[in-house]
Amino acid sequence: MNLIPKTSFFNSFVFFLNTFNSILIVACLILYSYSNPFFSTLSFLTFFFPIFAFLNLIFLIYWVLKLDLKLVLPLILVFLINNNFSSFYNINEPKLDKRGLHLMSYNVRLFNHYKWIENENIPLEIQKFITIQKPDVLAIQEYHDEYKRIFKNFKNSHIVLSGDNVGQAIYTNNKLINKGAVELRGFGNIAIFIDLLQNKDTIRFYNAHFESFKVDLISMKADVKSAKEIIFKTKKTYLVQKAQSSALIQHMLKSPYPIVLAADLNNTQHSFFYKQFKDNFNDSFISSGAGFGSTYDFKFMPIRIDYLFNSKSINVNNFIIYPVLLSDHKPISVFLNI
Repeated sequence: MNLIPKTSFFNSFVFFLNTFNSILIVACLILYSYSNPFFSTLSFLTFFFPIFAFLNLIFLIYWVLKLDLKLVLPLILVFLINNNFSSFYNINEPKLDKRGLHLMSYNVRLFNHYKWIENENIPLEIQKFITIQKPDVLAIQEYHDEYKRIFKNFKNSHIVLSGDNVGQAIYTNNKLINKGAVELRGFGNIAIFIDLLQNKDTIRFYNAHFESFKVDLISMKADVKSAKEIIFKTKKTYLVQKAQSSALIQHMLKSPYPIVLAADLNNTQHSFFYKQFKDNFNDSFISSGAGFGSTYDFKFMPIRIDYLFNSKSINVNNFIIYPVLLSDHKPISVFLNI
């Protein structure tokens, strides 16, 4: 009599998929924890980490229902990814307190200058939205100087443009003490900053926009040429983002004042570059946000690539992601107790 139960072909196939998915999760965890040029061609995997984590949960439920000891594999992975869960979905109640300095960050995608959205009134609608929200400090990524009239109600500004009349901007009505830019040789400005007075304290505000992967996964063809293109662009962007994050963090750590960073990192909270900032500063979404925190218009899953970081000496309230579809990014804001 054979006491060893026979495993069906289907269960064997499911376990193969489970094992492969587990390998992908481990790869994502390594990519999150360590940086190495060798990893550059695999770094795009971290964008799909939420899918891998969800599939792992499905596998765990399947093996539990089957009363199969194979449940040990996905169960181990659940414990391994537990530390990353809060950065993906924040189950805490948001701190609904609008007292303090109101900071807003918004990638406006050049105010729809090239008509990506079939709406001629995008600049005016952005102006109306900002007027209603009344931020004390406004950080704009993908700014286009042709639309500077939108911000005529702000007394002070710091704008740095590239040769094609686009760049980054910070607007405020507070008194400016200083302003500047973070330069990276070969890549130009990766961030701009201002020092301003708030309740007799000086705070440094950074506005950063990191290199984009420039990969359109939806229209990408399933062929060797497209695969090579993805690998090339991923490797190039990984190396650029590594240089950008290192230069910016080094500059921020030398600041004589508490800092706040508004940034489009063009990477998710599962990336090594996000971890670099989180290791040194607070992620305002984790402190006072709720839900998935999706800031980018991607139909297939929630993606968070826009962030507000702050020095640990600054308390934050009421992290807001506005459901405004005037760009491929959503505006975000937070209130700072300074």
